[in-house]
Amino acid sequence: MDVHDVIESYVRDVARLLPRDKRNDVAMELRALLHDELEAKAGMAGRPPDRRMAMELLAGFGRPAEVATRYQPRNSLIDPADNHNFAIWTVVGILALAVLGHDRSADAQFLGALHWVGIMFVVFALIGWGRRRQPEGRFSWRPRAQDMPAHGGRWPALASALGLCVFPLAMYLSPQGFWDAATLGKGVADGLGLTKEFLGSWQRIATIGWLLLVIASYLVVVVRNGWPRWNRRLSIVAHLGLGLMLLAHAAPLATPVGREPFAIFLAEGADAVARPWFGLAGAIILLATLYDLYQEWGRVEPAPAHAEVSAGATTAG
Repeated sequence: MDVHDVIESYVRDVARLLPRDKRNDVAMELRALLHDELEAKAGMAGRPPDRRMAMELLAGFGRPAEVATRYQPRNSLIDPADNHNFAIWTVVGILALAVLGHDRSADAQFLGALHWVGIMFVVFALIGWGRRRQPEGRFSWRPRAQDMPAHGGRWPALASALGLCVFPLAMYLSPQGFWDAATLGKGVADGLGLTKEFLGSWQRIATIGWLLLVIASYLVVVVRNGWPRWNRRLSIVAHLGLGLMLLAHAAPLATPVGREPFAIFLAEGADAVARPWFGLAGAIILLATLYDLYQEWGRVEPAPAHAEVSAGATTAG
């Protein structure tokens, strides 16, 4: 290959890494620039340009991929702005798969985690691609209300408190009575009756306590018409405790002394049916609470304008 062929090969490798509509223009510009640089280099050396001189010149310009990036920066597959969300959803998904698939082998769990990472990668890559194609479309910024606002939220909190009193608190206290009331007495008789061991167990008492604490946090919002910081954190702790207790129900229960196993329901086989649902409910609550914890950690609460004015006046005084 002579000098011309070397430069043409370099220009082609640069141009093919650029968007199709820019390739010809950049190739013409780069070709002219390289020939001018080579002629200047040959003039300084006092000899005609040769292959070795051309290779030295091109080495100074950098690899074709680097030159192409200077002309047209390449978009990353996942936008840097999405790094946090990608990491959070990836970790949350892996934790959820570990909880829901605790009875699977380690190899199956590892394979499921790899699949989840791949799915998240594709999802966020498509989100970034769509955002670049339609910057003013569905991915554009839109205002949204703050989660757990410091002022407001009374009626949603009241609805949540009442809903929790009906389900799951009432059902947890007496599942058979709840089922009879929901079906107007047409349900299966004693299908959801509780064993006396479970009725007096610490697991049931602790779960009821966490449920009452969650309901109390919503009632505080009803009274104050807002979420003070201490109540937001109390709600997170209460939901964490509730989620962990429901996860504990997904495993066979046992007494604290002697570790003697006992059933939750009187009906034979009911525990085996209910345990996965307890685990699913606990996992959902824990994942949602981890998201609330992340939101609380990154919460922004600018000081009111009048407070800043007062502080400035105090300093000036």
